[in-house]
Amino acid sequence: MDETIKIRSVDRSEWSTLLQGFQPDNVKQLLAVYGPDGLVIGSICESMDEKYYINGQPNVNYASLQAAAGALIKGKS
Repeated sequence: MDETIKIRSVDRSEWSTLLQGFQPDNVKQLLAVYGPDGLVIGSICESMDEKYYINGQPNVNYASLQAAAGALIKGKS
C-alpha cells in the first residue's frame, strides 16, 4: 500500500514556534510534512546554503528535500 504525504510551506509568522537552533534570517523556507492521516509528522527547514534539516535540529543535514523527507518518515514509522 502506498502512503501519501503532503509537504506544505509554513507561514513565516509561525517560524519562531517551530525553529530550534536556527536564526530565522538563515532560513530559506520551512515546510510542514503531513502523513497519510493528515496529521503533521514533522518539519523540514531549508537553510540559505540549501541544506535541509528535519524538525529544526541543526546537528544533521540532508543534501535534498527528498532525503530529508525520507529520513523524517522513517523516523516516524
